[in-house]
Amino acid sequence: MSTLPKPPRKTLGLTGITLNAMALVAPGAFAWLLYQPQLAAQQSGLGGIWPGVLLALLTALLTAFSFGQLASRYPEAGLRSAYHFAEQVFRDSAHPLGPGAARFAKFLTGWASHLYYWVYPGVMVAFMGTLADSSLRQFGYEPTAFGQIILAGSFAAFVGFLALRGITGSTVSSVVLNTLQLITLGVFSVLAILFYGINPLGLASTPSLTDVVLPAGFSGLAFQAALAMMLMVGFEAVTSLSASAANPGRDIPRASILALLIQGAFSYLLVYFAAGLAFNDQIDPASRAPLGELARQIGDAMLSGNGLAFMLVMAFATAIALLAAMLSATNNGVRISFSMALDSEMPDLLGILHPKYATPYYTVILLSLVSAALGSFGILGGLPALMGLILAATLGAFLLYAILGVLTVAAFAATPAFHWLKHGLLPVASIALNLGIATLALVSGLAAGGVTAQACILALGVAAIWMILSLISYFARRR
Repeated sequence: MSTLPKPPRKTLGLTGITLNAMALVAPGAFAWLLYQPQLAAQQSGLGGIWPGVLLALLTALLTAFSFGQLASRYPEAGLRSAYHFAEQVFRDSAHPLGPGAARFAKFLTGWASHLYYWVYPGVMVAFMGTLADSSLRQFGYEPTAFGQIILAGSFAAFVGFLALRGITGSTVSSVVLNTLQLITLGVFSVLAILFYGINPLGLASTPSLTDVVLPAGFSGLAFQAALAMMLMVGFEAVTSLSASAANPGRDIPRASILALLIQGAFSYLLVYFAAGLAFNDQIDPASRAPLGELARQIGDAMLSGNGLAFMLVMAFATAIALLAAMLSATNNGVRISFSMALDSEMPDLLGILHPKYATPYYTVILLSLVSAALGSFGILGGLPALMGLILAATLGAFLLYAILGVLTVAAFAATPAFHWLKHGLLPVASIALNLGIATLALVSGLAAGGVTAQACILALGVAAIWMILSLISYFARRR
């Protein structure tokens, strides 16, 4: 006699949800791999890496506040997250537009979500391939193009296998991951600041504090923020924990903001500040892992010549972070596709569950193949391809986060609970920042020429192709 599976125990409080949310937010170890595109943009005249990270953090915090308002109003969102909000806002009997607007709102939300969730895992695969390549080169081994494709495909297949079996991690694994990340980045930041202050290499010129913290202009600030948004995304997936939360309406919104504050203030701002001070002319900015080179330089100078060991420890921490982020991103992408398939907005095949693991296995397989292909392209295509994929993913994130702001205003506009600050000014500011950064970054990148222009063209091309395919599907299914 079969029995229904037991629902998850509602045991997670604010601390547990925050720890899990910190694991969902892109980890600070990404700085190891994101620094190369950021340096390339700076060399193209779009400087201001640290201010860009700060602006991206502020934008994410504003968005997280809007997200929190929606999560409080619709605590049952669960795995559907923003897609659920888009449906419920316009199905609410109190909303003046009525349920007729729900489908188009869901279409826009689903399109932006897929642009973000389905490109982001490919960037993770490219990052892992880059990390493996740079680490192997330290031992004199240079992977061939075929070898890099095998690395990318193997990583995507492994993460897909985990997702297929329904493995999502636990609170214990989140604690271990967060502890490893914070310790590694904390040690690196302290050593980098000491390296700058002591100057053991006798460098003739070093950056000043103002060089690091002041923006070089609005164009550079926006472009750097667009790249840095890769560090902030993921907080919206915290609704997936609502089934295990003791008080999801209260704790889910708080956890998303706390996760960003802890990760942002410590992992992102500190490590980028320290790296900006310590980075010097003896490190090749064209290196695939410039922060790895900096870690080796610091370790050789300040850890009794153990620079390689220090670099490999950081590489290991980064690899663990990439695995966790890739698994989280894959699960998020699968969930949104599965939800849309159940609503007949995507092919029914994507909504079929595995008979044993109860996961949408066709969706997992398809996303794994797409991730492997995008990751291989990001590795073999060089910096323009990698930067283009990053911009495509963050473009989807910016659009999705702007939609969250619109949904926040729409959800409360016709209700007695409407507050001019929480449901008016702050969501509108979030909309303006997300759309403003995305627009100015693309315009600035195209105007700068070279690598940044190629990357912007690629990002716009990916977004345009996906929009055309989505519109064809949308109108075809309305018949």
